[in-house]
Amino acid sequence: MDDIDQFFHDSHYNIIRVLLSVSGLWPFHARARRYAIYLAMMLILGSGFIFQTLGIIEIKHDSFEIIDATPLFFFAIVTISKTFCAIYSLPKIKVLLVKMQEYCLSPKSYEESKIHNSRAQYGRKLGYAYMGFLLGHSIVYLFSTLLIRFIYAQSEETNETSNVQIGLPHRVNYMVDLDTYYVPIFIHSAVCDFSFTFLLVVFDVMYLMVVEHCCGLFAALRYRLENALVFDNGSTVTTAGYKCYRNIAYSIRRHTETMQFIAIIESIYSLPLFIHVGLTVLIISVLGFQVINNTENIKGLLRPVAYLNGILINVLFENWQGQKIIDSSERVFESVYNSEWYNMPIPARKLLIMTMMKSEKPSTLKMGNFVVLSYVTFNTVLRTSSSYFMLLRSL
Repeated sequence: MDDIDQFFHDSHYNIIRVLLSVSGLWPFHARARRYAIYLAMMLILGSGFIFQTLGIIEIKHDSFEIIDATPLFFFAIVTISKTFCAIYSLPKIKVLLVKMQEYCLSPKSYEESKIHNSRAQYGRKLGYAYMGFLLGHSIVYLFSTLLIRFIYAQSEETNETSNVQIGLPHRVNYMVDLDTYYVPIFIHSAVCDFSFTFLLVVFDVMYLMVVEHCCGLFAALRYRLENALVFDNGSTVTTAGYKCYRNIAYSIRRHTETMQFIAIIESIYSLPLFIHVGLTVLIISVLGFQVINNTENIKGLLRPVAYLNGILINVLFENWQGQKIIDSSERVFESVYNSEWYNMPIPARKLLIMTMMKSEKPSTLKMGNFVVLSYVTFNTVLRTSSSYFMLLRSL
């Protein structure tokens, strides 16, 4: 455990180790430590979700209020489902991390190591940017909630019945007077909302890093295939043929390992991403409805705009990672096709045909084992959300 901890600490993948350790999902920690973090998460997030559910129940007879409250309620459901799926998939996450370490420490050429390290470094920078964007949006959302509270406090339009929930991140029912205990209620609600966003970031940043690792594997594989016939000037025909055959055999083994790695990623993320994207369709349609209805009311426009911006970037990000897998795997077939196969010995050509057959169909990541993550899926999400949005407008 100490070896793999030290490896991730010294590598470009350290962001995974830090985020998973904070959230209790680092599989190499002792069970007592992880269970203590789970207990703290249950107390904070569980209580927040219960009070939010009670707030929804309180307005069950008002359909318009329910529509306004559903986006953040669905967001809580998405985050909780992702967290439970991650805890359940902890052994598979451990396998992914071990495979990442094994590849980085395995013998390979300098150019292959350079290519893979560049992808890992790019993933680290993108992970920090994505984490800063989503957590920053969460902070902006909470501050906009406080701003609305101050605006309404100075306005004479407020009334006790309709604006009792003003100044809170989401509708809640703490079974006490909200005005009297506003400060502790707001702090607890804000901590819950920020924690939900943080857990979402943990899950997505790990998703980003393992996808970038896959892209690095494909890029290094392409380099090996494209340079299978590059040898030293002193090589004889027999030696050159043996080296070419060995390069192709090595490429097949690496390609198989990459396919297995993608299969493990899909087994971890298939169900939570399916739940996420499915509920995102409803969230976007409701948020769009709120934005249109509040175009002339700046007080009611700040929060849905901030939330809508964040959720669109989030769903685009998740489909973008799936598109990366498709594009990287497709380039493997192109590299094989464009290689100097006609100068290779017959045994090497036979192995190359196997690689072409395996890479002819691009690798994909699927949600629920039937929806492929890609730009096409993102477009479908937007069109479906627009349809539901128009339905809400008509009603």
